[in-house]
Amino acid sequence: MPNKDKIEAKTVQESMVESTDIVHPSDSNSYGFLFGGHLVSLMDKVACTAAFKHSESKVTTVSIDGIHFLRPAPVGTVLTIRASVNRSFNSSMEIGLSVSAWKPGQKSEAICRAYMTFVAIDDQGLPQKVPAIIPETPDQIRRYNNAEIRRKTRLELKEKLL
Repeated sequence: MPNKDKIEAKTVQESMVESTDIVHPSDSNSYGFLFGGHLVSLMDKVACTAAFKHSESKVTTVSIDGIHFLRPAPVGTVLTIRASVNRSFNSSMEIGLSVSAWKPGQKSEAICRAYMTFVAIDDQGLPQKVPAIIPETPDQIRRYNNAEIRRKTRLELKEKLL
């Protein structure tokens, strides 16, 4: 019988998720550009999927930070949203997201990036342990190390605001 307390670590690659969508008129503001809130909703779903894949349990969004809208996406733009676990802690996971946009005849370009934190929960809604993450590439190692800095900053800010 497997030991439920011993959870096998996973690679960043195992949690990676990529999704595409297209900006429709109903997703845009009066200027014909994608609503930021609609993009955040799409990003939250993709990040949730990455957290779910990593933890193999129910997850819930705890925070969204470091969100940077770099340029607008007009109607007709194809969005590619990529997410993966940068680092896992006891029950939480920082998910890194990047969004690129493409239109026919143009080069794909970055339009948004963000970090979202998720917590794995059990059937009673209580936090549960998640697997450690194994960064393999130099970029994954950098993101892994930077996630600890962001976590420390989030926790310090939370303490000061309470």
